[in-house]
Amino acid sequence: MTVRWTRPLVLALATVLFAGLFVGASQPAAAVSPEDTAAQTLAERYSPVVRLQKLGTRCDDGEQFQPTDVNAVLGDQQVALRGPWRPPDLVKTQPEASDLGRGYPGHFLDFPGDPLRPGCDYAEWSAQINSTHPATVYAHVTGDPAYPGKLSLEYWFFYIFNDYNNTHEGDWESVQLVFDAATPEAALATKPTAVGFSQHGGAERARWGDAKLEIVDGTHPVVYPAAGSHANKYGQRLYLGRGSEGLGCDDTTRPATELRPNVDYVPMARADYLKEYPWLAFEGRWGERQRSFFDGPTGPNQKASWVTPIQDAEATWRDDSTVVPAGKVLGPSGTGVFCTAVGTASNLLRETLDRIWLLALILAALIALIWFAASRTRWTDAEPLPARRRRAWGQTVVSALQLLRQRPGLFGAFAATFVVLGLATLLLADLQAARRDSPTDLGAPTETATGFWASLVALAITILTAATYVALLAAVTSTLDRLDRGEPATAALTWRDVRGRARPLTAVAVRYFVVIAVLTIIVATIPLAIYYAVSRAFAIPAVMAEQASASTALKRSRQLVKGRWWRTAGPLAIIVGLGLSVGPIAGIILLLATDWQPTLINVVSSLLFALAMPLVAAAVVYLYFDRSVTHRESPGSGDLPDPDRTYSRQGR
Repeated sequence: MTVRWTRPLVLALATVLFAGLFVGASQPAAAVSPEDTAAQTLAERYSPVVRLQKLGTRCDDGEQFQPTDVNAVLGDQQVALRGPWRPPDLVKTQPEASDLGRGYPGHFLDFPGDPLRPGCDYAEWSAQINSTHPATVYAHVTGDPAYPGKLSLEYWFFYIFNDYNNTHEGDWESVQLVFDAATPEAALATKPTAVGFSQHGGAERARWGDAKLEIVDGTHPVVYPAAGSHANKYGQRLYLGRGSEGLGCDDTTRPATELRPNVDYVPMARADYLKEYPWLAFEGRWGERQRSFFDGPTGPNQKASWVTPIQDAEATWRDDSTVVPAGKVLGPSGTGVFCTAVGTASNLLRETLDRIWLLALILAALIALIWFAASRTRWTDAEPLPARRRRAWGQTVVSALQLLRQRPGLFGAFAATFVVLGLATLLLADLQAARRDSPTDLGAPTETATGFWASLVALAITILTAATYVALLAAVTSTLDRLDRGEPATAALTWRDVRGRARPLTAVAVRYFVVIAVLTIIVATIPLAIYYAVSRAFAIPAVMAEQASASTALKRSRQLVKGRWWRTAGPLAIIVGLGLSVGPIAGIILLLATDWQPTLINVVSSLLFALAMPLVAAAVVYLYFDRSVTHRESPGSGDLPDPDRTYSRQGR
């Protein structure tokens, strides 16, 4: 009885199951809308070409990151989802895309590493997860309710780390194309009207067909992500950031890797794309929570351009970016020092952000050091003549300023010398640029050839700068020596004196700078280079004021500094440092406070440098005369030549 009923029942169930499978298999899959089909075709047609910067030999040099597939991060055992509480509580390790689909406002993803002290952790992790996942970009097509006749195509890049001045975990950047079309089908029949590249807090616009916009195969825009920051740029330049452009300098000068990332198409309708990409519902941050601009960013769905792309473009896009002038300028350029200063200050802030007491201690020590240096010297009763007299280092600065006030024409001639130097360095820089673009040997656009020519130009500029400073120091010494003796002191007579002592001046300069260069090659001998630089700092004045040979002048300088090295090194560092910093400090102020072009700002910095260097030379010569008088008056100095006695002068 049991067998008789069981067999028909099993056959019936099998028939029903088979029929169900057949019916299910015969049902078509969920249809893709014609609009999404056209949008996906549009996304593939205009997918960007990414030219990443050269990978550095160290994890803190060059570009270490690439556009990353979000799936390489989600589900990784080293990633955690944390809550908004303090201290942040762990919600889940290895969060999946479906987990982020719950929204989690105020939460954040925590990647392996410390964004304030990244070391090589993020670079190594990026290399690991990207080795099994191709570079990926997420494409999304959407309209704007305020602009019904326009369409936006956005490409979103995800990097796991922003290795810029404001280091932080996670980094979302975008490229946006705008079409005068209401639908994807209509967009396929036309070309984009505008392109926007995201750059820090803003974006830069280009018209389709603009010279600055490179296009490959007629439809693929070329984007140059800046090293570390991944701000999307249009060309190979050093860009200067102010305001929405980001504070600092973005470098795209060394593109080395060209990528054509996989295009992951994100459907147009929210319900559809959340099924395929549930992580797009995440309302938290894609990176560790930190203070201020070290915080991880929000995702694409939290940006205004995701839902109102045309309105956002009209409100935030600008027409160009500020480029750091490529040519060399006279002295430290304001823009170059700005780039370095912002990077240094950011590193200092980053290292002390979670140790405010250390930052306060550093600032207090700096203020105390400046106050101590200023209070330990004398600034009053400073007369420029006689030159041979004892002076506090503060008085040497004031004496140099008074000498400038009394003889502006003479100092103007000295400043003109440095202006000539500036023109020479600009000419060398132009030759370097021309040679780089030339197809001939040294100038061929290869890394080795360009680097070799750049090294030659840099060496020539260094030699020219050193020679000009030596000549200026010698000229100021001759001027003060003549004035001390009641002799005429004109620019023509001074330069005649310098030419007459050209041989010992050249010998001293070569020995001085070669020894310093050799000692600085090895890090361990850098202190010796500093010691040598200070102890022989008065050799050039000794050649002019004492008519000494090169060997005697170097010995003389060492004897003048002996026993007073620290008292000499401090004033020299302050005086030379002030002279070198006047121009760049003014340049930084102008960069932050005005909208002047960087080239004009660098010209102003150069002019201030040209005016400051004769003052620096005069202060150094006054220090020399002070040490000379002090040494003459000290016991046991009778065996040394008397700097006040009259020497025969060649060429006078």
